[in-house]
Amino acid sequence: MRPSISWTISWTCLIAATQLGEIPTASAQSPTSYPWCARYYKEGAPTSCYFTSYQQCMASVSGVGGVCFESPYYHAAPGPVRHRRAPA
Repeated sequence: MRPSISWTISWTCLIAATQLGEIPTASAQSPTSYPWCARYYKEGAPTSCYFTSYQQCMASVSGVGGVCFESPYYHAAPGPVRHRRAPA
């Protein structure tokens, strides 16, 4: 006996949903994690602040028009703390 098509489709969708749910997306991260923004020239296009480098941003606006600028939302992760010895 062959399983019905609706049963097969249901299982396929369930498996796909569980697999896709485990993939982290860039939009899940805050724009404070990215140092570069792009403002596209197309009217109504939003500003996108999800670029890790200037080159990545420029590649995104290349051909469609836009500008890249440093993100006003970016906060670099604090570096390691160095302790200095007090003079003896």
